[in-house]
Amino acid sequence: MASFAYDMGYVDEAGDVKPPFIWNEERRLILRSKLDAVFFHLYGVTDRDDVRHIYSTFPIVKRREASIHGCYYSRDVCLAWMNALSAGAPDAEINL
Repeated sequence: MASFAYDMGYVDEAGDVKPPFIWNEERRLILRSKLDAVFFHLYGVTDRDDVRHIYSTFPIVKRREASIHGCYYSRDVCLAWMNALSAGAPDAEINL
């Protein structure tokens, strides 16, 4: 994988390949939610109620996240990313 990482530019200042990311569920959830927001934008799904409806079709995920976070966390993060993207801030820091 090091040669692939090098080809993709995942190197430090000295040109050495950086170590792989440490698995982090919270980070992965935020990145997936950001991707969801980007895809909603690309497909023209900009109405927040439509996004809520689409997320409602995943009740198992909703129950699991509600038991962990107290809310449908990925949906709420996605909606926050949609706000950030529409405001022209794709590198915003999302904290719920």
